Amino acid sequence: MLNSSVQVFTEFACVDALGINLSDLGMCLFVMADLPVGSQIQVEFLSPRNQEQVRVSGIIRYRALYLYGVDFLLDSDHHPVNWTDVTTVPNRQALPEELVTKHPQ
Repeated sequence: MLNSSVQVFTEFACVDALGINLSDLGMCLFVMADLPVGSQIQVEFLSPRNQEQVRVSGIIRYRALYLYGVDFLLDSDHHPVNWTDVTTVPNRQALPEELVTKHPQ
Protein backbone atom coordinates (compact mmCIF):
# COMPACT_ATOMS: atom_id res chain seq x y z
CA MET A 1 0.00 0.00 0.00
CA LEU A 2 2.71 2.50 0.93
CA ASN A 3 6.36 2.72 -0.04
CA SER A 4 8.02 5.77 1.48
CA SER A 5 10.84 7.22 3.49
CA VAL A 6 10.74 6.18 7.13
CA GLN A 7 12.79 7.08 10.16
CA VAL A 8 13.56 4.22 12.54
CA PHE A 9 14.20 5.04 16.20
CA THR A 10 15.94 2.53 18.44
CA GLU A 11 17.25 2.81 21.96
CA PHE A 12 20.60 3.96 20.57
CA ALA A 13 20.05 5.69 17.22
CA CYS A 14 17.79 7.16 14.57
CA VAL A 15 18.32 5.88 11.02
CA ASP A 16 16.65 6.48 7.67
CA ALA A 17 14.89 3.56 6.02
CA LEU A 18 12.57 2.63 3.20
CA GLY A 19 9.13 1.51 4.34
CA ILE A 20 7.44 -1.08 2.14
CA ASN A 21 3.87 -2.39 2.21
CA LEU A 22 2.36 -0.59 5.19
CA SER A 23 -0.66 -2.41 6.59
CA ASP A 24 -2.88 -2.19 9.65
CA LEU A 25 -0.66 -4.73 11.43
CA GLY A 26 2.85 -3.68 10.44
CA MET A 27 5.27 -3.00 7.62
CA CYS A 28 8.40 -4.18 5.91
CA LEU A 29 11.53 -2.04 6.25
CA PHE A 30 14.75 -1.85 4.30
CA VAL A 31 17.31 -0.27 6.61
CA MET A 32 21.11 -0.40 6.76
CA ALA A 33 21.25 -1.26 10.45
CA ASP A 34 21.67 -4.24 12.75
CA LEU A 35 18.27 -4.63 14.41
CA PRO A 36 17.89 -7.85 16.41
CA VAL A 37 14.72 -9.90 15.99
CA GLY A 38 12.51 -9.21 19.00
CA SER A 39 13.77 -5.66 19.57
CA GLN A 40 11.33 -2.81 20.01
CA ILE A 41 11.59 0.17 17.67
CA GLN A 42 9.57 3.17 16.62
CA VAL A 43 8.93 4.13 13.01
CA GLU A 44 7.97 7.58 11.82
CA PHE A 45 6.39 8.19 8.42
CA LEU A 46 3.69 10.13 6.62
CA SER A 47 0.20 8.87 7.37
CA PRO A 48 -1.35 7.48 4.17
CA ARG A 49 -4.65 9.18 4.99
CA ASN A 50 -3.72 12.77 5.69
CA GLN A 51 0.01 13.10 4.92
CA GLU A 52 0.94 14.06 8.49
CA GLN A 53 3.94 12.62 10.35
CA VAL A 54 3.07 9.80 12.77
CA ARG A 55 5.29 7.67 14.99
CA VAL A 56 4.30 4.08 15.84
CA SER A 57 5.94 1.52 18.12
CA GLY A 58 6.68 -1.93 16.77
CA ILE A 59 8.61 -5.16 17.24
CA ILE A 60 11.10 -6.65 14.78
CA ARG A 61 9.67 -10.10 13.93
CA TYR A 62 11.70 -11.11 10.87
CA ARG A 63 15.08 -10.31 9.37
CA ALA A 64 16.79 -11.16 6.08
CA LEU A 65 20.03 -9.13 5.79
CA TYR A 66 18.72 -5.53 5.84
CA LEU A 67 15.08 -6.33 5.21
CA TYR A 68 12.91 -6.42 8.35
CA GLY A 69 9.34 -7.37 9.16
CA VAL A 70 7.82 -5.12 11.83
CA ASP A 71 4.61 -5.82 13.75
CA PHE A 72 2.99 -2.70 15.15
CA LEU A 73 2.20 -2.84 18.85
CA LEU A 74 -1.51 -3.14 19.51
CA ASP A 75 -3.59 -0.47 21.19
CA SER A 76 -5.03 -0.91 24.67
CA ASP A 77 -8.08 -2.74 23.28
CA HIS A 78 -5.78 -5.20 21.45
CA HIS A 79 -6.92 -4.13 18.00
CA PRO A 80 -4.61 -3.33 15.10
CA VAL A 81 -4.21 0.23 13.85
CA ASN A 82 -6.88 0.98 11.25
CA TRP A 83 -5.38 3.53 8.84
CA THR A 84 -8.81 4.48 7.49
CA ASP A 85 -9.66 5.81 10.96
CA VAL A 86 -6.37 7.62 11.64
CA THR A 87 -6.54 11.34 12.18
CA THR A 88 -3.67 13.64 12.97
CA VAL A 89 -3.70 16.79 15.03
CA PRO A 90 -0.99 19.45 15.47
CA ASN A 91 2.27 18.51 17.24
CA ARG A 92 2.42 15.08 15.60
CA GLN A 93 -0.20 13.51 17.85
CA ALA A 94 -1.92 10.76 15.90
CA LEU A 95 -3.25 7.25 16.33
CA PRO A 96 -4.40 5.95 19.70
CA GLU A 97 -2.44 7.69 22.45
CA GLU A 98 -0.78 4.41 23.49
CA LEU A 99 0.95 4.24 20.08
CA VAL A 100 2.11 7.85 19.90
CA THR A 101 5.44 9.11 21.15
CA LYS A 102 5.77 12.87 21.30
CA HIS A 103 9.19 14.26 20.48
CA PRO A 104 10.68 17.72 20.05
CA GLN A 105 10.22 19.22 16.62
